[in-house]
Amino acid sequence: MDKTFFWAAFIAYSALMVYIGVVIYKKQLGHSKEKGIFEFWLAKRELPGIWLGTSITAGWLMLGWIGFGMSQIYLYGATALWILPIPWFILCFIIIWMVPFIRRLPSMSVPEAIERRYGKSARILLALFSAYVFISWTQAELFMTGTLMSPFLGVKPWICMSLFVIPIIIYIYLGGFRAVVTTDVIQFGIMAIFMIILAVGAIMSASHASNGDIIGTLRQVSPPFSGKGEVFNLFFLGMVFPIVLLIGYLPGWMIEQDLVLRLQGAISTKEAKKGAISGLVLITTFVIVLPAIVAFCALVAFPPVNGAAASAVDEKAYSIISAFISQMPLGLAVFMLIGIIASQMSTIDTFTNVAAMPIAYDIIDPLLLKKSSDGTRLQVARIVSAAVIVVGLLLAFVSESLGDIYYISSGVLSACIAIPLFFIFWKRTTHAGVIASSLVGFIGTVGGYWYEYKYLSADAKAPLYYMNVLPQWLQGSFGYNYLAAGVLLSLGTIVAVSLATEPSHERNLSFVRPEPVDGLAEFEQSCFVAEPVIVEKE
Repeated sequence: MDKTFFWAAFIAYSALMVYIGVVIYKKQLGHSKEKGIFEFWLAKRELPGIWLGTSITAGWLMLGWIGFGMSQIYLYGATALWILPIPWFILCFIIIWMVPFIRRLPSMSVPEAIERRYGKSARILLALFSAYVFISWTQAELFMTGTLMSPFLGVKPWICMSLFVIPIIIYIYLGGFRAVVTTDVIQFGIMAIFMIILAVGAIMSASHASNGDIIGTLRQVSPPFSGKGEVFNLFFLGMVFPIVLLIGYLPGWMIEQDLVLRLQGAISTKEAKKGAISGLVLITTFVIVLPAIVAFCALVAFPPVNGAAASAVDEKAYSIISAFISQMPLGLAVFMLIGIIASQMSTIDTFTNVAAMPIAYDIIDPLLLKKSSDGTRLQVARIVSAAVIVVGLLLAFVSESLGDIYYISSGVLSACIAIPLFFIFWKRTTHAGVIASSLVGFIGTVGGYWYEYKYLSADAKAPLYYMNVLPQWLQGSFGYNYLAAGVLLSLGTIVAVSLATEPSHERNLSFVRPEPVDGLAEFEQSCFVAEPVIVEKE
């Protein structure tokens, strides 16, 4: 194919996103630095719910995660639906339910809420964990971007990634959170069409390969990691497997900073709930159902050979999307490249924003910029945002696999951040309990990951060594047990240590409001003019 059209599409699309950033800068941040931080991180809490629901969906249409989820369905069959699609579907209903609880915490960031309830050291610790998680996800999505764009532009993946981050750096630097949400809304329209075309193309390709009998052919296909007749077996890895995944994944996904920002950024709790409901519909359609259809069709269109993934989708099955697009005519393929760019920009700008926030707003700002002007704080926020995406880019250059990145970071998110935030509503939770649970959760997650992936899988002569070590009921969930272990260790620690230590001061408890906070003045008062937190009870 002629690469000129693909380059033209990439350049034109990037220019449009930069233009949006310039417009937002001129309207919101270019003429005044007053409340600049509030605008940069939360768009002054004045966004409509439908925008935020669309933005959530656009942020979740991340081809790294979706590509990884597709690869697992290709390798295992239906049992891999537990890895991403089913937990995501359950999560959509939980988000609707949790809207009023999130808005009872008048804070811009999750670590800030932790400080208002427990103290500054807890805020800094959780901010470090949060930055690690989202820098890792930025790295993973950039890695996937290079993999997907390289065949179209005809240059190496690292060049694609390097060029790709330039417009993102510019429009986030200029427009902050408002630019992220605005570009998400525009990009979602392209992404929705992209997913529909991809699914239709996959169905047509699978139908051609199976002479119109896709379901019948799937029953005969042998996924590399499960085998013939297992494509539709939802419980091939046993009943414990989904339980382990739900315990390990859901807590962290419920309190992702990008999700919390969107629920807090709505102009009212009613609008926030409207955004959550619209997110349920859009996410179910475009993030869960259509990608799953594409993955199953790939098993028919590019069937495994001799127990291994077909070369068209590569050995780890990460290239399913590219494999289907390569079969399309030039004009459609150019549009699909724009769809890839839209999907990845909407994801990477979100992760960049929420990776920079804990560093700039939760660590640098309270420790070093207490007496600085709003203009200085705003400039630091911009510089950190740019630096974070550069760090993610450098890490993406040395990435070889998506698995390690997602596995460890997702466990840290649940065990080290989610549990302390959930317990913010328990009056007996203490500062010591939060610190201990975060550290124990981190040690349990990383240690469990090392034990499962490095120790039990280390003996090349005995790749199923774990079969002789783990009890039978845990063998089906091998490779994921550490997720649940980290969460359960964190949970037990926060309860035990909190009960054994001095209760929190009443002033700390009053931070958690009895009703959602919609008033802008009360929200700003809590974020910017709050009294120091008292850790020990007087």
